[in-house]
Amino acid sequence: MGSIETVFSIIILVITGYVLKSLGVLREGDATPLNRVVINVAIPSLIFTSLYRADLAGISHLLLIPAVCILTGFISGAMAFTWTRYRGMDSRTAWSLVIPAAMMNSGFLGYPVTLGIFGSEGLVRAIFYDTGTTILFTLLGLSLAISSGAPRKTVLRRTILFPPLWAFLLGITFNLLGIPLGLGGTVLGYLSGAAVPLIMISLGLTINFRFFRDSITDAAAVSSIRLVLSPLIAALLACALAFRGIEMSVIILEASMPSAMLAAVLAIENELDVGLTSACIFMSTSLALVSIPLWAMVL
Repeated sequence: MGSIETVFSIIILVITGYVLKSLGVLREGDATPLNRVVINVAIPSLIFTSLYRADLAGISHLLLIPAVCILTGFISGAMAFTWTRYRGMDSRTAWSLVIPAAMMNSGFLGYPVTLGIFGSEGLVRAIFYDTGTTILFTLLGLSLAISSGAPRKTVLRRTILFPPLWAFLLGITFNLLGIPLGLGGTVLGYLSGAAVPLIMISLGLTINFRFFRDSITDAAAVSSIRLVLSPLIAALLACALAFRGIEMSVIILEASMPSAMLAAVLAIENELDVGLTSACIFMSTSLALVSIPLWAMVL
């Protein structure tokens, strides 16, 4: 399947979720239990099986991929912070923009897009890249916890128990040690197959226009950083670290993903401007339906 066909197939799945919500078959609130299944079951299964079957002979080089993600996120966040200074925003509002600018949807949306375009070999690289997003999530959560006086243990515990992280570690361990899966491999294969459709339908259920109206200027600024500047930054960093071929392509594609939905989690938990953060997520995700096919054509 070609890159354009892959992206438009994914768009159709997203639209399917939105249509099901519009027809009353599913509700927006149904996205929450679907997301729990995806985060706790489907994506960990996809990560584990992909890493278990992958050729990890060059793993030392792959371990540099999360570094590109983290650096790209920090630079993107710094750009958003500069924008908030220009706009004269207070700390609470500034954080509400910095977080969605720094955190990309490299897993929830990045996995199916990368899998469809580059296959299982590309997905392995995407998983390593998304590990950087998990680290970013932890660092931003700790920073907010420190600045607001919230318990740091909550952020650390949530990260340590994050199922995709354990799937990442166990997938590599089982692969390198050659541990057989037996029937478990078949079960995990079925579960991982549910990841892409559930992710896209869930994303369609979350599309909501009401957060968008009052924050269009700031959301547009964050979307520009996420969808245009971020992949360019990642490309420069990847070149500096001597990445070539499929690694370079996957890094750029993953960096072009819209704002992560986990950004809304940090906004809610730290009492930021949730509406503003949600507007950034919504606008960048909507525009990504156009920008991702364009980046796919370039790559």
